[in-house]
Amino acid sequence: MTKKSLLKTVAFLVLLAGISASGAFAQITVSGGFALSKMNAKASGESVEGDVGIGGNIYFDYLLPINIPLSLGGEIGIDGSSLTYGGETDKVLAIPILLRAAYHFDLNPKLDLYLVGKIGYTLGFITSGPSKEYFDSAGGFAFGVDIGAAYYFTSFFGVFAEGGFDDYMVKSKFNIPGYGSWTVDTPFYRFITFGISFKK
Repeated sequence: MTKKSLLKTVAFLVLLAGISASGAFAQITVSGGFALSKMNAKASGESVEGDVGIGGNIYFDYLLPINIPLSLGGEIGIDGSSLTYGGETDKVLAIPILLRAAYHFDLNPKLDLYLVGKIGYTLGFITSGPSKEYFDSAGGFAFGVDIGAAYYFTSFFGVFAEGGFDDYMVKSKFNIPGYGSWTVDTPFYRFITFGISFKK
């Protein structure tokens, strides 16, 4: 995804927020929480030791005013981990920006069970470590399929959890003087997110 495409995605998310503010959507849900992921890296075909990642996200879903319980929204997150290669350790940061579409199973007013699909792009960064000075850029396609559930203690406040498979296919590019450029696959696989939800 180019910078232009990324700007279009962000603009679309802002447009959704503007439409929702006008009252065009039946229900707005804003959620945020902590996340756990795993990073499995490869450099020139060799496996690199990746740690469990810890992060979080915030997302918004708008339940469309139609007969089908379908919501559209957006999500932005952050996942941090580290990778060890040749005895050295780098800290890696991934920031996924995703569009979401979810189907909600109407069980009862307090429990919202849903199936959600996600698609977008992930920005990547080396925040510290010996490779940081050679770091050029990082990013990649992102997608996910999860089962989610939210339980509301009141009409507007509750807790949620989403579990499944979110793949942030980050490729980190480096440029080392005298050696040229090389690429390390540093994908993040997020498997659970949990936190609090607010709906209007």
